Amino acid sequence: MVYDNAMLEDLDSLAARLGQLVQFTKQLQSERASLQARINSLEQERNALRDELKRREAEFDELAQSSADHQARLDIARAEADSIRISMQTEVERASAERENLRRQLAASQADSSRLKAVASQAQLEIDSILMRLPGAPQE
Repeated sequence: MVYDNAMLEDLDSLAARLGQLVQFTKQLQSERASLQARINSLEQERNALRDELKRREAEFDELAQSSADHQARLDIARAEADSIRISMQTEVERASAERENLRRQLAASQADSSRLKAVASQAQLEIDSILMRLPGAPQE
């Protein structure tokens, strides 16, 4: 068998190209493995982030419910405070009206008392005058 130089060169070229192809294939396999590892890492990170998101959403929902409960209690407390304030205001107005009425009654009673004292004093003077004019009354 006779091999000519051109054929040997072709075979060498083919062998070199096959070597390059094998090397390129190994490089691609290495890159594929690296990319697959990166994909797995990213999927784990995505899953962790998804779990974190679910946890935070649950926490947010709990806080929103708690906030709504607090707001409802606050609204109830405000309504109760308003009711108490109105009741107390009504009571103050009633007490003020009663105080004013009692003040007027006291003023009227004091005026009546002064008038009665004046009438009693006048009556006493008249009685004394009558007693002085009666026969047998002591003369001063």
